[in-house]
Amino acid sequence: MRPVSTLLALGVLTLLLGGGVQAQEISKYRVYCIGDQTSVEMWDLEQMKVRRGRDVCLLYEDTSSSGARDWMEKNFPTGKCYCRNSS
Repeated sequence: MRPVSTLLALGVLTLLLGGGVQAQEISKYRVYCIGDQTSVEMWDLEQMKVRRGRDVCLLYEDTSSSGARDWMEKNFPTGKCYCRNSS
């Protein structure tokens, strides 16, 4: 009987401490056009608009920094860009 109560206590403790299997959030690397320059950042679009102003648009997302940089260099080799005004 004792092993069962020990396992039950461990289970309850694990739940109380926030244990268990939790999905790890995948980091995203985003290519933005900021003003007229491209940039790879980890902030989402709303955070970027707060940090850099309204002249920001999202161009691409990737799960790796190198993937985002490769895409940026392939599609914007000069680093120059512009945002289409969606309003």
